[in-house]
Amino acid sequence: MAFVYRRIYRILVLLGLLLVFVLWRNRHAAEKASEVVRYTPPLPSLPTGSAQPQSCFVFITRSMSLTKVRRTMFDVEKRFNERYHYPYIFLSENHFSDAFKEGVTKMASSPVHFALIEDWQEPEWIDTDRVNDRIGFRNMLRYWSGPFAYHPAIQPYRYIWRLEPGSHYTCDFEYDPFVEMKHRQLKYGFAISIQEIPSAVPSLWQSFEQYIAQHSSRGNSTLDWLVDADFNRCQFLTNFELIDLDFMRSTEYQELFNFMDKQGGIYYEQWSDASIRSLAVALLLSRKQVWWLADAGYSHDLLSN
Repeated sequence: MAFVYRRIYRILVLLGLLLVFVLWRNRHAAEKASEVVRYTPPLPSLPTGSAQPQSCFVFITRSMSLTKVRRTMFDVEKRFNERYHYPYIFLSENHFSDAFKEGVTKMASSPVHFALIEDWQEPEWIDTDRVNDRIGFRNMLRYWSGPFAYHPAIQPYRYIWRLEPGSHYTCDFEYDPFVEMKHRQLKYGFAISIQEIPSAVPSLWQSFEQYIAQHSSRGNSTLDWLVDADFNRCQFLTNFELIDLDFMRSTEYQELFNFMDKQGGIYYEQWSDASIRSLAVALLLSRKQVWWLADAGYSHDLLSN
């Protein structure tokens, strides 16, 4: 019996050390981000009667995640949307069940739209025998990296607020982030930055350097955010992000996405949409176009802002 207790104790110690490491790593990443992207307080006032920007919330999820989706929507409605009434777009590679549609519609104070993702599959150049992860999960990461911006249900919108099932918003929004994005001419907003583990992205930076060698780098980029003495693997946590879709639909973004996509790292390694988006933001945007929502009160799993 004593042996069992000792073993449980060792496991708890290891878990505690792991948690300390994760918190330290993410604090370091946040400090790096704050060096580059300074938080700007919201506008004190806006013109009376200003029209809301063409904006929406976006979930990519499945019917089985109904409970998590409803928890997140509860926070979003309470903290923000019951005053602003922006629509929700739900995308999935499978048709949503009637129970899911009814369950999320009851949570919303605004229109809710459901749409099917037609181009969910992996590209033809991917050797599926080399993929060491769930292919559907990899397809989702690729879809968030670029193609989602062209989905017909999202085409009418200029700005999106990405929502992740199960995430929480713990503070009231006393301003409209979509209006902030429009009036400040911001292109990207985030709440948390982290450092990816080296084994997940062994060839990411090398591939990115190949792209830069073939394309002229912009002088007002924020690439120094990604480099200390070497590539530091900092990246934005993309399960809460605000995006000006004009940025993602730009020729420059799509060229970068297509190049990185064809390297295969999303499938053969563990590149994610966070990897691709962070590189694109750092290369293509200036500091004044990126917004750290330091007051967002966002949490997901062990990570919080």
